[in-house]
Amino acid sequence: MLFPAARDSFLQRIISAAMETPHLLYALLASSCSHHSRLVQDSSPRRKMTCLKYTNWAIAGLRTALYDPNQMIQPTTIITAMVLCTNDVCNGNMTIWRTHLRGVLRILTALLEQQRASFNMNDPFIQCLVKWFKTMDILAALSGVHGECIHDPGNGPLDSLSDHTTWSVDDISGYSLDLVPILAQIAQLVCHKDLRAPAEIGMDDTPSPETMMQAEILETKLHSLVDRPVCEDVLSSGGSLAWELQSTHLAFVHSALLHLHRRVQSFPMRHVKVRADIENILDAVSQIEPHSLTNILILWPIFSAGCETERHDEREMIQTRMGNMQKLGMGNFTRARAVLRQFWASGSPLPWDLYLARLGLELVLF
Repeated sequence: MLFPAARDSFLQRIISAAMETPHLLYALLASSCSHHSRLVQDSSPRRKMTCLKYTNWAIAGLRTALYDPNQMIQPTTIITAMVLCTNDVCNGNMTIWRTHLRGVLRILTALLEQQRASFNMNDPFIQCLVKWFKTMDILAALSGVHGECIHDPGNGPLDSLSDHTTWSVDDISGYSLDLVPILAQIAQLVCHKDLRAPAEIGMDDTPSPETMMQAEILETKLHSLVDRPVCEDVLSSGGSLAWELQSTHLAFVHSALLHLHRRVQSFPMRHVKVRADIENILDAVSQIEPHSLTNILILWPIFSAGCETERHDEREMIQTRMGNMQKLGMGNFTRARAVLRQFWASGSPLPWDLYLARLGLELVLF
């Protein structure tokens, strides 16, 4: 469900591996059980105990694998950890998911180093695992005020994908992976801002000339990514997926511009660039069929637009689109939708990230 555009070969390999790897099977069962309970709105103790049972079995098996040299640096071990980490996010377990993600990075880095030593860097399955990790990491970095990536985008051990792979719109993340280092830079610039509202401490919120220069460079880079193509495999498959992936990519690019303009350059909500960003995001979203599973990929863009619009019609469209995904049992959409409603109802003059930080709320818009 989380990767609606992923190739069948990736999903089939995970399923095949689970049939031979108990801890992975239990992790997938825990995730499936948790998702089904949200789908049918069953939060009974019996349902929770079933999910917890599978989760505990998966963790026990994963712990054993991590102490076994023959299992530790295996794709199945990484997948189990990623499934558990992803399930933490979907269930709102924010206190432990980052610990899991750091553990995944260590194992994934070791696996990639092993592949480099054997000159085997082109396994598409391993590349999909890298993209899965990157997607979670970068969106976590952009989802609040303390956002920094766990890995080093653009210059780290995970950056072994070919230029051809990063050029086109990715079927795991829904955007060109050339966007990742730019998103990481935006997250870093946001991190460096004071967490106090400027009006409260009598300070000017105007960014420094250096910050503005960095922002303008990033803006130029973002505009250069607008026309990235969908990969040939998706184009050749026919149907609406190619068009929808083009739209998810555009939604992410314009969302990055929105974060740059609002959170880094501190442009007001009614600034012409901010309004253009919101309209471009929602235009891209409107190109995706309202009930298409592809909507699962665009939580970050649609939440971002929702936080920065005052228009009733735009808010209605955003709530409806998020509600469609909530009905599919997507727990991350459920929480984000509730937080968005709370933010709107508060009428707070604070930027959304500071508002959430004040309340101690944390979201991962993945």
